[in-house]
Amino acid sequence: MQVRHFFTALLFAFGIGQFALAEEPAQADAQQPVQQAPAVQEQAATGEKPVAKAEAAPVQATAPAKAEATPVTAPSPVPSFIHDIKLTDVLLAIFAGMLVLLGRDLARRTRDAATVARDSAAVAEKSARVAEDALIAGQRAFMFIREIKTYLHQDPDTGGFHWTIHPIWANSGNTPTRGLAINTTYRLLDAPLPKDFEFPASQDAPVPTIAGPRSMVEAVSGSISADDLAAVKEGRKFFYIWGWAEYHDIFEGTKKRVTRFCNQLIEIDGNPASPVDAHAPLQMMFGFHAENNYAD
Repeated sequence: MQVRHFFTALLFAFGIGQFALAEEPAQADAQQPVQQAPAVQEQAATGEKPVAKAEAAPVQATAPAKAEATPVTAPSPVPSFIHDIKLTDVLLAIFAGMLVLLGRDLARRTRDAATVARDSAAVAEKSARVAEDALIAGQRAFMFIREIKTYLHQDPDTGGFHWTIHPIWANSGNTPTRGLAINTTYRLLDAPLPKDFEFPASQDAPVPTIAGPRSMVEAVSGSISADDLAAVKEGRKFFYIWGWAEYHDIFEGTKKRVTRFCNQLIEIDGNPASPVDAHAPLQMMFGFHAENNYAD
């Protein structure tokens, strides 16, 4: 809209300039002085006879009187400058001003367009990053403790019972892990774990392994005797399992993932001394401890 107005004003200014240039010669001709008709023609019109003009007697030259010196004042340039201004000059000045205004408007529009383009690029980049994060979160490997299995064993020589304990890790993601390492610690204590316990890693080396998409991996197993199990049931002992799984997912540029856990044997059903009783088979239940359970 502004460009159309600009070209309309430009054509209007051009037309006025052409009109002014065409008027200047006519004004110059009108300002020329009109020559007076000769005296003979005037006499012919009145019917008078020509009269000879008497020549004036020569006048003796006299010494010119000394003229007093008068100060000469220089003419002011302002009226002369205003007098010399033409209509075309005014139109050119208006045209130049309109060009300046148009240039400023175009510069402002260019800055606005650059700002919009920069904002659009930032939004597009953010959308791509969000889509990538959503893809990684939905497809990446994620390790967690799925269950803890227990198996009863009997010593053929003594006839005593003990149980092996098997923590089962699961990968709930649609992609496999890379560089998976699992560390597991079993601890039978005389008192509950104190608050802000550090949960040290096992002295055994972490077990390197791999977990495929939606698969399970068994950690290093532990064991507990029937006598210790009876002490836990009576509240004289406290049995804990803790550990961690460290791994990378398959996506480039992502950080190392860590899942930590701590479970406690919180309930025992049955008699540890007679675990094979058909009427009351022994069962163990593990629950999460208040600390050291998180994943990233």
